[in-house]
Amino acid sequence: MKKEDLYTYAVYALMLGLALFVGLEIIAPAFSVLGIVGSSQYVYALITIVFGFLINAVLLELGHISGALLGGYLIKSTNILGFSWYRDQKNWKFGFKSFEGLTGETIVLPKNSKSQPILHLWGGLIFYILEVIFGFLIAYTVFSAEQWGRYAVIIIIAIGGMLMIYNFMPFKMDTITDGYRLATTPKGQGNETFNELKRIEEAYEKKEKPGPFKYFKELSNGNVQILIHEIYDQIKNKQYKEALLNTQRIKLSTKLNETFLNKAFSMEAYIILLSSSQSEGSTWFYALSSRERKYISNDASLMTLSAYILVAGTIEDSFSEAAYCFDRRPAALKKTTDKNLLNLESSFFEVSLTIIKQRHPDWVF
Repeated sequence: MKKEDLYTYAVYALMLGLALFVGLEIIAPAFSVLGIVGSSQYVYALITIVFGFLINAVLLELGHISGALLGGYLIKSTNILGFSWYRDQKNWKFGFKSFEGLTGETIVLPKNSKSQPILHLWGGLIFYILEVIFGFLIAYTVFSAEQWGRYAVIIIIAIGGMLMIYNFMPFKMDTITDGYRLATTPKGQGNETFNELKRIEEAYEKKEKPGPFKYFKELSNGNVQILIHEIYDQIKNKQYKEALLNTQRIKLSTKLNETFLNKAFSMEAYIILLSSSQSEGSTWFYALSSRERKYISNDASLMTLSAYILVAGTIEDSFSEAAYCFDRRPAALKKTTDKNLLNLESSFFEVSLTIIKQRHPDWVF
């Protein structure tokens, strides 16, 4: 199990713990004070929880929007629980779209080189702090202890706290959060790194060439993401030698976390297996340590699957392993958080699949 999966489960467990605390220590005693009994308890709890979830989802995106505008960004789209308002040239339109996040997503584009993302990334937490201040003020000045409104406000604040726990954890989970973006936005380079990544995303969306890419010579957990985009572009354009040199840059860095080092190894494996002859690929693969070979065969990311299906189909000639790899692709697609890299990784997997089908035309997946 990957660290990001463990982190995700741990955060969900923490959120569940907070939910149980609120339920047992706030909602249950409130029923006695308010005299709510029977099915009315479930109705009160359900309405309050749903309303609290909705209001906090809205406030989180309002914080992102306000911070982005103050930081000098153009708002491209705002998505709250699938309800999306987005720019279509100069006009705003509405539709239902998927999003990257727990409750929503606001996509921005820097207006110029001076755009600063810090308020955009912290905006959700700033709005939650304001929610806590004004919420408790309302709960204890407007409502008495015998009124349902006081407990409803406290429940709403608690739900917001659960969302903040998820959104500001400083590591990668099942979605990209503000906490992860802040953790991978390097000091002294953060504005340029964030804005360059947004420029790359915009280029992909407009179906333009994303390069040339701008990143710093000294790699950090933030700007290495830009280098990964360059490597993917080089693989797409069959610039394998240049791509391999860049994967080595990542592997030799001492400041990157394990996620990026593993990513570099997966990219290196795919490039070598794709661009080498069968004998060269076999020699390289069997020269790896047992730990490295185990990683290639067990890792469930789409890039690693693209490499391992080449191992199964061209080196080991194992239909069962190739089929096992193929069957894991849908789960890998769901775990790929960057939709632009997802499209490229999907095309890489298709290239691998084409190669092994040419070698084994009788294999049917």
